[in-house]
Amino acid sequence: MMYSKVKALCRTYNGFDINGLGQLKDGRGNICPVTIILPTIAMEAVQETGSAVGDGNATESFMQLLENKIAEAKDMLLERFEWICSQSPDSAKFMYENNLMAGYVPEEGIRSAMKHGTLAIGQLGLAETLQILIGCDHTEPRGMELAKKIESLFKEKCAKYKKEYSLNFGVYYTPAENLCHTAMNKFKEKYGIIPNVSDREYFTNSMHIPVWKKMSPFEKINLEAQLTGYSNAGCITYVELDGGVKNNIFAMEVLVNYAMDKDIPYFAINVPNDTCLSCGYMDEMGDKCPICGGTDIQRLRRVTGYLTSSYTTAFNKGKRQETEQRVKHTGCEV
Repeated sequence: MMYSKVKALCRTYNGFDINGLGQLKDGRGNICPVTIILPTIAMEAVQETGSAVGDGNATESFMQLLENKIAEAKDMLLERFEWICSQSPDSAKFMYENNLMAGYVPEEGIRSAMKHGTLAIGQLGLAETLQILIGCDHTEPRGMELAKKIESLFKEKCAKYKKEYSLNFGVYYTPAENLCHTAMNKFKEKYGIIPNVSDREYFTNSMHIPVWKKMSPFEKINLEAQLTGYSNAGCITYVELDGGVKNNIFAMEVLVNYAMDKDIPYFAINVPNDTCLSCGYMDEMGDKCPICGGTDIQRLRRVTGYLTSSYTTAFNKGKRQETEQRVKHTGCEV
């Protein structure tokens, strides 16, 4: 559990509080998330209907299965919420003694503070799910059409649960630091290697455009901006630029303004920052430093919401491969 005076980890977001604090962010947190692994549900729908991967015949079955899974996720969140509320305030003593939890009333117990937090229903692997169901991802119009239908279901159900239980249910675009790989391993064990689905070591982060898709930064913003509005518990959109952007700060400003104009709630520009630990030279590098030839290079990268200089050791095989397979978003096509 994590409670915070500000927005919680990386992309998480505390939306409008149904229990009286409105848009106040301070003193609230993401109480507990549950992530739905979408590609697994898609394969269950394919097998249930006896259809083939990508032929479109399993879509309606998938939507029904997904609705059931969202309901299960809601039940899991409610159970965890009740367990948290049953604990003594001493389990998070620092928070209460320092008045970091908004709404806390000692005589009412932990629930008085917890009810203002977010119960997040997350998701993983939208791009692969679309490939399983209709044979393309959401870089194509028919893929985006189905993506919006899927995200609408998440949003509709979370809005319903929020009103029904007077708790802040929200749609969460899960970062899946470890889950991207562990879920893929389980998927491969059961379904094997499927092209464009399980032929890598990771599932695509939440509803993101696959990292290997070549496009301009404006195209990526345009595509993901069509889906970020379905999330009220946290999302992120990033573009991957090369090191040369340091000589064109105006271009970065243009991108930020463009993302804001597209109503992207959380935007990141990823620029490689390598440092030769032998001579101190800083720039984007290959295997060796171009100045001294040294190979002891620190590589600063945003792996999920975090900037890290040790992604090759701090993250699992799937997240490392995902980071390494990211293409640079180049060009000016809007």
